[in-house]
Amino acid sequence: MELFDILKSFFSEKKWEDVSKIDKSRNFFMINRIMAISFPLQAQAFNNTKIDPVPVIDFWKSTLNRSYKATPGWFFTATAKKEKTKNFMPPENVSDFIKNKYEISNREISELGKYFPKEFKDFSKGIEELLG
Repeated sequence: MELFDILKSFFSEKKWEDVSKIDKSRNFFMINRIMAISFPLQAQAFNNTKIDPVPVIDFWKSTLNRSYKATPGWFFTATAKKEKTKNFMPPENVSDFIKNKYEISNREISELGKYFPKEFKDFSKGIEELLG
């Protein structure tokens, strides 16, 4: 049984009976880590290498069943999505001026546009105004 299957079975007695001791042991670390979101002191107390993971998972299930009637909102947290940024490339005359003035290559121009698009755009705009 996978981690999310075990987490979903916390609130269903029928599904909980299907969770084996081996599944509990294999997923102990991640379940303890998820539970540390709302129960940091208890989770830290279970971070002992000699502790038996099966009763700990049973403890987490009983704790959640006493505190919540359904899966709590913090249980499945989403990861932050990375913003997509467009690479900025200045006009050809500005690009040529920057390459000659600062003795850099096309690759470095494209890296500036990739890693610092806003700053490079502002810089290029200023040079474009100077060049006319």
